[in-house]
Amino acid sequence: MANDTPVYILGLGSIGCFVAHSLRSGPEKTPITLLLHRESLRHEFVSTGQKINLQVGDDGDVDEQSGFNVEVLGCDSTRLSRIRYLIVTVKSSMTVDAIKPVKERLGRDSVICLFQNGMGQVEELNEQLFPDPATRPTYMFGIVRHGVYLKAAFQAVLAGRNGCVSLGFMDADGSDRSRTRNRFLIDTLLRSAALNCEELDWTCLLRDQLFKLAANCVLNPLTALLDVRNGVIAEMAQVRPLIKRLLQEISTVFGRLPEIQNHSTHDPSCFSPTSLEAVVMDTIRKTAANSSSMREDIRQGRPTEIEFINGWIIKRGRELGVECVANSSLTELIRSKSSIAH
Repeated sequence: MANDTPVYILGLGSIGCFVAHSLRSGPEKTPITLLLHRESLRHEFVSTGQKINLQVGDDGDVDEQSGFNVEVLGCDSTRLSRIRYLIVTVKSSMTVDAIKPVKERLGRDSVICLFQNGMGQVEELNEQLFPDPATRPTYMFGIVRHGVYLKAAFQAVLAGRNGCVSLGFMDADGSDRSRTRNRFLIDTLLRSAALNCEELDWTCLLRDQLFKLAANCVLNPLTALLDVRNGVIAEMAQVRPLIKRLLQEISTVFGRLPEIQNHSTHDPSCFSPTSLEAVVMDTIRKTAANSSSMREDIRQGRPTEIEFINGWIIKRGRELGVECVANSSLTELIRSKSSIAH
């Protein structure tokens, strides 16, 4: 594939800006088209010099990257080229609505890479936008372990250079067809020194997704309800029994997932409550100073991703005969607090 093939990025929050900046900062200067949903965002981008800034650390130097193409969805009707490579960094709850305006520009030869929290987005995309497997895009996932936040529009701050990104194709049937079909996007991401990506096969990527989901199921709702930073959760002895109940339910659901059981290399002990608790505590230790995305969503009056985090556990538990009382209660509390915040 030619090096002038554009990569489209949908979602210009902290992760979207970080990815866009990283791909432009490499020696190949990957062509990037930023997909914006409002004309006002284009005006704001122009007013900033059409640049994306990345600062390493709160007091670090700021690096500017330019040369981005911009397209406002629904306005730039003369530029309806096919989209071969699409990176999506919007909130999980916004995935379908965000991709819908470009649905007709995506097809079997397209690759969609989801840099998002939670699980269940692909099922919604297939049901609502791409029901025909013959014309459905190939899906990739990116698990981001960088600490990034948005200082201002198109200005991201990277907490440090110790993070990484795990990448892989979604091969739900266990095959590697998508892997051989189109590697341009994954190879482009792997070459980015700033992103520090590693490629995993689908089994390992799914395992890491589930580990991250378990941590999010505990940290996100608890920090949002208690309005505290991540590290405080480890210091609150009174929430430990609730954490154990949450992880017991999550462990049971994970253990019954057919997509896990169908792999001969699966080690059942890796999703035990003890193993999941170790993952959660390690995540708390590494992100102690962070404010979770769900806490910030509640504070800003934005919709949360609870339906794709604890909500996914509840949904799969219902399908697999697992009653998830603790996760259901926590989800209802987040829904209530979110409605008040709105």
